[in-house]
Amino acid sequence: MARYNAMEEIFEEIELFGKPALFTPVRIDRNTVPKGLYLYEVRHDDESWGDPVQIGRGILVNHYGTVITREKLQLDKDGFLNIEPDDFNFSNGDCRTIKDYQEKYKVKAEKRNDLER
Repeated sequence: MARYNAMEEIFEEIELFGKPALFTPVRIDRNTVPKGLYLYEVRHDDESWGDPVQIGRGILVNHYGTVITREKLQLDKDGFLNIEPDDFNFSNGDCRTIKDYQEKYKVKAEKRNDLER
């Protein structure tokens, strides 16, 4: 399964739980995400393939895409978080790259375990 460099991809700015995030339909290599940002993968529903229904550290089946956030999400003990339709919204924001997002939202690097990325 191919994974892509986050610093070379074009994203769509979305709102995730009412906060700005970046989305791409491809799988991103976790090691290319700068510190201070968090990578999660999104699962779509079984029926229509159009509705994101779950976020996790990694999604193998029904992969909808990848999101990058500036805040860590509180996942359940299995590493997932169910989402409702209003939790994930395409916002038509102007960020298209990681660099745009870092500059617009003043993302600060922080120390943390590489597994959190």
